[in-house]
Amino acid sequence: MRNTIGIATLTVAALLAHRSPVRAQDDSTSTRRNTLEIGVDAERGLYTQVNGKDDTPEEDRPDTITFQTRRKIITILSANKVMDTTGVAAAKRRRELRRARRNAFTYWTGVELGLNNLMAPDGGFDLPEKARFMQLEDANSRFLALNLAQYKLEFSSHHAGIFTGLGLEFVNYRLSNNVRLAYDADSVFAQTVVEPDLRKNKLRQIGLRVPLMLEFNTKRSPLPTEDALRSGTWKDHGFSRKNNFHLAFGLVGSWYFDTMYKVKYRQDGDVQKERSKGSFHLLDHRLAARAQVGWGGLNLFAEYALTPLFREGRGPELVPVNAGLTLVGF
Repeated sequence: MRNTIGIATLTVAALLAHRSPVRAQDDSTSTRRNTLEIGVDAERGLYTQVNGKDDTPEEDRPDTITFQTRRKIITILSANKVMDTTGVAAAKRRRELRRARRNAFTYWTGVELGLNNLMAPDGGFDLPEKARFMQLEDANSRFLALNLAQYKLEFSSHHAGIFTGLGLEFVNYRLSNNVRLAYDADSVFAQTVVEPDLRKNKLRQIGLRVPLMLEFNTKRSPLPTEDALRSGTWKDHGFSRKNNFHLAFGLVGSWYFDTMYKVKYRQDGDVQKERSKGSFHLLDHRLAARAQVGWGGLNLFAEYALTPLFREGRGPELVPVNAGLTLVGF
């Protein structure tokens, strides 16, 4: 290490003592402004200096680096590289618009309200004698769903695609007969009630639901080109569902995590309410075929269960169905 330092010291000393042409350019008038000059001068030794006005914008200096030796002048020119980001911004904006159009023409998220019913194995709503205790009040057996999330895979455009999502459903079965539901280890059954008259006799399930559906839309809603976005000629007015005819069909899977049975009656002038938790041998999952159709923002749906209401052999063979409309889409 000491030998290396000694050699470097001798070399610099020799350059400083040598008053030959190995020196920096003296006439800076021929040197371009805003340049960084590096050289060796017998008087100043190894030096650097910037030629240019102090009021030159920082981004404009230095744009030239000059190395001057005995025999050569080496000049390195530099310039600010201006990147055109309009193309990148236009492509990003187009992706955002595609996402917005996809969400606008997917009919899942929203609040759904409908009615539940139970069908016999033969497809009718008149239940057989053994299942008569599950006969429902049609107008009071309500279905409510809060569909909170959706994702769609488009087939090249918004006209066709497959969507899935997530929702929360509340299924209410309002019994029309004056009976109490009960169950043991083997089956669910009804206990006839003479008095009092049950004002409310309801079985309720709450669960999560996930769809997998094929959807079609008829309305034309083209995306702008990147050139139109760069030039500003395209006016963004959003994507409207108005006058769009849409159709979808597929499957909805549900998993029920809560079951409650509730009765309400009046006794000795006071309103009495009784609630009980339990499985009642209801199947804790359901797979249903679903179809929906609509115009614009209106959406009608119907679901037919492919699985029974009760576990096999634990209750009457009944098929749940429901139908309704989307009240609020978001």
